[in-house]
Amino acid sequence: MHPTRFIMTLSKSKLALGSIIAGLTISSAAAAGFDAADLDAAILQDILEAYNEHQPSTCTGTAAGSTSYTYDFPGNNPASNWHGDFAQYEADLFLAAMTHTDANNRSWTIRVGQGGNMYSHYCPDLHGESMPPQNRQDSPWVDEVHQSVSVNNDLNKQPGMCNGDTCPSYFIHGAGTYQRDAPYTDVPFYSQSLAKSCNGASCTFAAWGQEAHVATIFTSPVITLNRFTNCGDGIVEHTEMLYNFAPTGTSPTIVDQNYFNLPWGGVRASTLPHALEPDATTGELSYEDPNTIDYCPLCPWGSDQAGGPQGRCAMDDLSNLGGYTSFVADGLYVNRPATDQKPYLWCRKPNMSCSGASSTCMADANDCYDEAGQPKPGYTPVVLEVPANSTPLCEDRGSFANGWELRCEMVRTGFGQTFPYLSPTTVTDPCAPWTESSLGFYRADTNEGFEATFIRHWSFAPASPHVYFRVDANSFEAAKDMVHNVFDNTGNSQVLPINFQVTPPAISNVPADYNPGALPSVTFVSGDGVSALTPGKFRRRIGSSNRDYYIYTNNYYGGQALLEPGYALSKRAFFFASELASVKATADSLKSNVVYDLIEDTRYNPRTIDIYKSGSSFDAVAASSAQGTSTSCTSSSATLECSGFSTPKPGYSPFFYVTCGSSSYLGPDPYFFTPGNGETFTFPGMSNNNSEYIRSYVCEGQDMSVRPTWKLIGFFDSSCSSMGAGFTYSDDICVEPSEEPSSEPSFEPSPKPTPLPTPEPTPSPTPEPTPLPTPEPTPSPTTAEVTEPVQKYVWCAKPGGCNSSNESSCMAGPGECYEDNGYGALKSGYTPIELYVPANATPNCRDRGQYGTERELTCNFHSTGFGRTRVNLRPPAGSTMGFYREDTGLGFEASFIRHWSWRLSQRYVFLRVRASNFQQARNIVYANFNNSGNDEILPVRFEMRSA
Repeated sequence: MHPTRFIMTLSKSKLALGSIIAGLTISSAAAAGFDAADLDAAILQDILEAYNEHQPSTCTGTAAGSTSYTYDFPGNNPASNWHGDFAQYEADLFLAAMTHTDANNRSWTIRVGQGGNMYSHYCPDLHGESMPPQNRQDSPWVDEVHQSVSVNNDLNKQPGMCNGDTCPSYFIHGAGTYQRDAPYTDVPFYSQSLAKSCNGASCTFAAWGQEAHVATIFTSPVITLNRFTNCGDGIVEHTEMLYNFAPTGTSPTIVDQNYFNLPWGGVRASTLPHALEPDATTGELSYEDPNTIDYCPLCPWGSDQAGGPQGRCAMDDLSNLGGYTSFVADGLYVNRPATDQKPYLWCRKPNMSCSGASSTCMADANDCYDEAGQPKPGYTPVVLEVPANSTPLCEDRGSFANGWELRCEMVRTGFGQTFPYLSPTTVTDPCAPWTESSLGFYRADTNEGFEATFIRHWSFAPASPHVYFRVDANSFEAAKDMVHNVFDNTGNSQVLPINFQVTPPAISNVPADYNPGALPSVTFVSGDGVSALTPGKFRRRIGSSNRDYYIYTNNYYGGQALLEPGYALSKRAFFFASELASVKATADSLKSNVVYDLIEDTRYNPRTIDIYKSGSSFDAVAASSAQGTSTSCTSSSATLECSGFSTPKPGYSPFFYVTCGSSSYLGPDPYFFTPGNGETFTFPGMSNNNSEYIRSYVCEGQDMSVRPTWKLIGFFDSSCSSMGAGFTYSDDICVEPSEEPSSEPSFEPSPKPTPLPTPEPTPSPTPEPTPLPTPEPTPSPTTAEVTEPVQKYVWCAKPGGCNSSNESSCMAGPGECYEDNGYGALKSGYTPIELYVPANATPNCRDRGQYGTERELTCNFHSTGFGRTRVNLRPPAGSTMGFYREDTGLGFEASFIRHWSWRLSQRYVFLRVRASNFQQARNIVYANFNNSGNDEILPVRFEMRSA
């Protein structure tokens, strides 16, 4: 057997570790020994496996044959639809991609960042991208990803604990830091890769976790490890570990970690909007009957306390739950209880009369109700009722895309102007997993009623009894009959009270071919959290955010949840993609295989790693077998400098090979080149001044564009003290080329991990590694052009165009400017608004305020020269509408169009998207329409699509 070896030469420029590791494998013509990546493999395998009471993986099938991986960045996956401003950083983030090719529809590709954590989980035949699009500012792929997180709650925001003052946040992220230390973190700084190895059905990674809230006064003593193993059939076994490498005896207050996320993660809410968990008592998972579905309310993050609105899915210990959580694609139905009229009705403000103050006397629903949904003191909600001895006397307001609009006598007089603009997508319970609800008016006595598709005004003038709304009808008579048949109050001397109610999709709405079992899903299997080796407690938390992100996490917490120096905390669990029908059987087969462990360094049984030195260069060589104790070096000029191990051991510290430009260091201090080291701080301590920050991402005395790199060499004691600054790897120390080819077969099949597979095996090697597969299988080339939607929606300038004298009357709707009432060809002389983003520009969106769950924007989407349009367009029931790039087809959905244009001098389209704040709404638009750096305009098309 030959020793495992790691050799590297440091160039005068910044060391490119990734490309070197990916490309080194010794061929049959090389000397005895293995390539550089095998040192990584030895260290990673031993830390994760070579300890007493280790429980081997249960993922032992034949998935290796369906697994492929690459360390070469394959480019952005357009189908992942990352945030437009952040996609540029993915090339720096990327470390590896791993793919399972499935005979059915459960293929997946995961992408792993520099921190060894998963940031993309793409399932081309199921739901597409599972991970959030990164819509949180200052955190591209450092927050909305799957990662391990550790917290020192003895310091985190603790008063008086940091140089006599309150401490800042203390969170060590496995993924990296926020961009909050300009200009140093204008380019994101990700947790740094220390080792990586892909082999068979697994990929394993180690990284140095970083203090996330920069600039910081804390150092990080945490190494994170992640292993992803393909178990086949869409299942991934995920092992994550946190190791505290602070020297034993360091003050516990400074280095102990005592609160954890294993993992912090979640899914893209727009793709997987529903959460289900099995009944904790029976273990059954119900989803077919809308009356008994085991759905989980998903309340805003932090609202999941026991007894709160999240109900059965409030935070709870894993021992009290069913062992797994599934996130499911859109299409589920549930017969949830109706929500009464509050808090949707507007209110008259305290001590105000609407007479003479119609436009200012009313308060919207967000302002006039308390947290319990009751009117605040002095606020008077509008009262819905039909007058005595009368019908609603509905009047025609015309046809719209989402229904026929009426105004009917259904509100008590005395109220002023209201603008609720409610629709099925804007009245959803904030804790409900359903993306649409039904809204309607119902008799208070019999509960008979009808559904509405849109509410324009609860009231509009103090003397008017009219409510303005739409119903799903194709004529005025049909719409009026829908209302009058239920609310005819003639012959009754009392008013007829009306309730406004919001309900999720009712059982009566379930289509005949409803098949929820076929819906795509992603399931996280966490087990019961019970382990004799981990004295703390494990719990599950889920919730929603104001971004396209549902949070899923397991906490290790409680008074005994502690990671001291020399200990490693490990969790091996599973996640899988499948159809909903197979979730229960698959999860039940896995949940008993989840393993939790707390590993003291005395439990390890490592192999030897020796450092050989020749002049100012060195080589690191690992014993070739587990627990092996001997290595060899063929160089006559090299001397054995010191010996260590592949795992933690009492009295041994991890040694990092650190580079900063042309400078290098080998030793136990990862902050060796950090400004202030030895003056304002020493590792593993903290800064002695709350204004003197510790920036691991800066090289002392060098331009901030030069960043350090780190590599884990092994674990060594003080006998290696002669190493330090100035030593570099050399690739000609311990292995010299042999004169004749070896008669032994090589241990590795190719010079580097194979790229992701082609659909069919190639008969001979391809000249270039194949890239990642396309997001969807490509059919045979088509010859027919894709036709545009038949109906037109964008307005036109009338013949003669627009000028300052006719700005308010120069525009025509589609029914006028296209033949066949908006369905045919453009009429002569009419000029349609051409949608596009200007060259070298963004859409320059501006805020117009919040409307329920929608945010209104004005965005530059056309040329100047068009006048006023009054569109008020919403998609009809069962449809969506949106703006899409002509070149890629990517875009976003809009929930409402107010104006295509408004003034001659402006380029604005007035639109709304589903978002809770301006930043989120703007990010939705900019994700695919940032045209900066492009000298050509970016053509845009508007489409109405069937859901």
